[in-house]
Amino acid sequence: MINFVHIMGNQRCTVEDVAAAAGVSMMTVSRAINGRPGVSAEVRRRVLEKAADLGYRPSRIARGLASRKTSTLGIVLPDISNPFFAILAKAASDVARSEDKNLFIMNTDEDPALERAALDSLESESIDGVIVAGSRLPIATLAAAVMRFDSAVLVNRETAGPRVDAVNVDDRAGAAEAVAYLIRSGRKRIAFLAGPTTSMSGRRRFSGYCQGLKEGGLDPDPELVRRSVPTLDGGAAAMRFLLGRNIPIDAVVAYNDLVAIGAMRELKDAGRSVPGDIAVIGADDVPYAALVRPSLSTMRVDISALGRVAMTRLLALGEGKVLEPLPAIRPELVLREST
Repeated sequence: MINFVHIMGNQRCTVEDVAAAAGVSMMTVSRAINGRPGVSAEVRRRVLEKAADLGYRPSRIARGLASRKTSTLGIVLPDISNPFFAILAKAASDVARSEDKNLFIMNTDEDPALERAALDSLESESIDGVIVAGSRLPIATLAAAVMRFDSAVLVNRETAGPRVDAVNVDDRAGAAEAVAYLIRSGRKRIAFLAGPTTSMSGRRRFSGYCQGLKEGGLDPDPELVRRSVPTLDGGAAAMRFLLGRNIPIDAVVAYNDLVAIGAMRELKDAGRSVPGDIAVIGADDVPYAALVRPSLSTMRVDISALGRVAMTRLLALGEGKVLEPLPAIRPELVLREST
């Protein structure tokens, strides 16, 4: 039986009050409100009217005990200070709220150990499903972790198994297109500021970078590749390292927009002109990209749509629906002042 609670001032009301007002038993109230058989249409109407008049609504805890659903979901992010993940989480949260779901947001600071701990913590809360965005865990570890949930959606990771879905961006194609544009623009010494080794997006973008060079008739040069922490300071440090080696560079493709903006800051401090000396392209099109000067060319992804789609598919999985795999979303090359 689901208990209902309504608080008016200091008075705490229970399902017994609804039963008394409708002149029926508490079991009848539970059956009427939950749409179960054994209640006539007239009695159901009277119970629902009294419940509405009194302003009753089901307790989430009791509803969860009855349905084995908690109406609570989780989302695990590698860095919520990165606008990409903040925007994605907000969009997912908006969809969850519209469906009367709670959402736990877990931040892991780019640390696979913290990500695993976050998934363990969410499992202990018996949540109904989880979105894992930009996971840094090895695929076998990630697969084992998410299979413990009733449903899961991975953003920018491969997936396998029932009740697990994936929403991916075609980062390889996006990076290849960015490199092809730079080559058409006359750039020949194109550096790549890579992201974390644990990032699937980073590996795909590096693969696309190499593909774009080869298709443009250029050989990848390991001296032009520098790994970066995916932050403004990380981008500045990676750019500083390459400049310090006095290697000829006329363009940079960065792991994400934060790395690209950090690189442009370092180029300015070093007296290099963007795009006169070195053109720069980022990835994601976070809001900062259009605001910095020079404004940043980037591989745009509709981040809000990504979050909405991930949450919509998680909810559908939770309802037992079988989903067709989604094709990877191709980024759009947006050209601004930095190129």
